[in-house]
Amino acid sequence: MAIHKFSIVYIFIFSFISNSLLSQKKTTTSELKINDSPPSISTNPSNCSSSSEAYQKKYKQQSFYVPKNKDQVITLKITVHVFKPIEDVGRWQMNDNKINGLPVLKTLLDSITNGNQERYSAERHATYQMQDFTPRYICDSKIQYEITNIYFYPNEELYVSYNDEALFNFIEKTDSNRIKEGMPLVFNGSNGPGHLSSYKGNAALVTTLQGQDLVFGRSHLLHEIGHAFGLGHTYVNSGGGGSDWQNFNAPCGSMDYLSDVFPNNNPACQHEKEATTIPDNAPCFSCYESTPDTSNNLMGGQRYNRWMSPLQMGRRIRSMHINSNLGRNIRHYAKDMESDHKHVWKISSDEIWDFDIQLYKDIVVKKGVTLTIKCKTAMAINGKIKLEKNAKLIVDGGEITGWCKTDTWQGIQTPTIKKKNKDDKTIDPILIKLINGGKISKAKIQMPIGTK
Repeated sequence: MAIHKFSIVYIFIFSFISNSLLSQKKTTTSELKINDSPPSISTNPSNCSSSSEAYQKKYKQQSFYVPKNKDQVITLKITVHVFKPIEDVGRWQMNDNKINGLPVLKTLLDSITNGNQERYSAERHATYQMQDFTPRYICDSKIQYEITNIYFYPNEELYVSYNDEALFNFIEKTDSNRIKEGMPLVFNGSNGPGHLSSYKGNAALVTTLQGQDLVFGRSHLLHEIGHAFGLGHTYVNSGGGGSDWQNFNAPCGSMDYLSDVFPNNNPACQHEKEATTIPDNAPCFSCYESTPDTSNNLMGGQRYNRWMSPLQMGRRIRSMHINSNLGRNIRHYAKDMESDHKHVWKISSDEIWDFDIQLYKDIVVKKGVTLTIKCKTAMAINGKIKLEKNAKLIVDGGEITGWCKTDTWQGIQTPTIKKKNKDDKTIDPILIKLINGGKISKAKIQMPIGTK
């Protein structure tokens, strides 16, 4: 235990144990190799317009990210920060208190991490049933949480503070690395169960939970982390705060409408008593869940809220790929991950990527197809982009790089070009081009690249 001027820090670490080279090409243009020093440029923000057909009709859609059985599991890192009085009293003590001591806190955190409740969805249960509403059930959401550390901060003033910014500033001042280590989950002793917050554009949570009711505590934390992924309440608040249709802009007919949560022609709509806060639900005749406990949805209000719909899972996974205000840059806290080369993204028609995306799988560009990168594409450890015969990759003012801190991505694999004989003078096609300041960085293998 280290003693500082302003705080005593007590740390617990929870861990969860979760080749072919490119063919050489003769080109009539200069060649750039990955390990060379490319021109010092930044990705052109004007290229990142997110207006391409590929983005609007495919990668923007939450339905695109609905998990498949063999998908790799993505891990969200969470770092716990506990503000407390100078004396070891109040919520979440460093001792072995049977209600609010450290063992109880560890039990609560273990209930939402390491492949427990956060990853697996219960089946749907609701107070109403509809004959034509049978949403698809998926058990494994393919996202899990991992606690990196628990830090304690004895501070009387911040223990009861409602000022989120002051809490986060104090953490950063104590050790700037902590605020970046995992998504901040702050416990203190102000009133109210907790809420979604943010710090410098990144997701964060502040809560005042105690240890008396661990079942409620588990559900509450899962619910609030759901907000950080861009999920809203399935019920409506009297003021609309946090509801999926209002604050998260997903009413009937919108891109993010949860059709597998809110059934069309729902007979419960006629019994809604909050008509002044309910948006126009035509043409679906769908509505919020009548009360917080209409169903056991993760974003409802039950103590056992453990059901996630496939589209809710898709929205969570999208937030780990595409940076957005809804997801509040939660992908920033993804745990480093290695691509398994088995489950890939197949590009089967020409696509332009004018959006910033973080990947966890390899990319395969199919025969004769061209993939154009105008913004930033970040690859996982040992991830690769494979070009099939006559496929092309153009980096037009964008960048392909790695996003992990502990290792780099592999590079770009191109098909072998067979010569008819040793005297064959045929010039090999340029399959990879860098234009308008485009660049490729942090890859392990070298590759010949055209620059015109």
